[in-house]
Amino acid sequence: MKRILLFIAVFTFGTLTTSAQECTATYDFGDAGFGVAPDPTLGEEFEEGYTEEFYTDTIHILIPTDAGDIDETFAGVPIDSVTLITVDFIDGGNLFTTEDMGLDIICNNNGDSPDPCTFIGGSQYCALMEGNPILPGEYQLVITVEGHLSFLGQTLTQEIEFDQYFYTVNEGTGIGELTVNEPFELVSISPNPAAQQARIRFNANHNGAAMVSVMNLLGEQVIDRQVNAVRGENIVQVDLSNLTNGIYLYGIEMDGKRLTKRVIVNK
Repeated sequence: MKRILLFIAVFTFGTLTTSAQECTATYDFGDAGFGVAPDPTLGEEFEEGYTEEFYTDTIHILIPTDAGDIDETFAGVPIDSVTLITVDFIDGGNLFTTEDMGLDIICNNNGDSPDPCTFIGGSQYCALMEGNPILPGEYQLVITVEGHLSFLGQTLTQEIEFDQYFYTVNEGTGIGELTVNEPFELVSISPNPAAQQARIRFNANHNGAAMVSVMNLLGEQVIDRQVNAVRGENIVQVDLSNLTNGIYLYGIEMDGKRLTKRVIVNK
């Protein structure tokens, strides 16, 4: 399980792109030597994508120093670095690249290596996966990475494939030709997990007042504000910096209808 968790986020570093927006590696991994967020063992998951709609999610990763966390064969061997090679999306036997999917992978290795998709052992990194997904479906991810190891004075390269992860792209609402039959659709919050600021996205089928709220698991509202929704896509910035770590429910209420989803706060 350890090596699975290590690489659940590595795929997000695939495409060498630059962006005006850049994530910050601030996830609290505690005393762990390695880890990743989202972490499926904690109930965390990747945001679902929608065709024709902008998608973004933040991934945090702590690279281990011991290669045994990747492959028990190399237990005790130091990790110099890990480099992403390829990321493939498989649906019904068909293979698609990140470019095929309409996604960009923005690597941020803190300038630790000239190759932005190379990550140094013992350090924490993050990345943005963003773009406008164009192919709906439920995809299996096949991630190929190279671990660079120091062994008996030599540098060894070990290629490893991981195929335990999934990413869902739904049919978009087509904001240009709005097809939202209910007053609104609650799309997502990003990043998730969040540390300070987060963006709630929802689509409305008409202009009007909407209530945006965040509640703890006891049902107590910790954030409650009214916004003027517009027909089409709406993005609401919320400040989570005063919340303690934990699981919260964020929601939108409009025309008497309310929808909620889950967000994890982890500073």
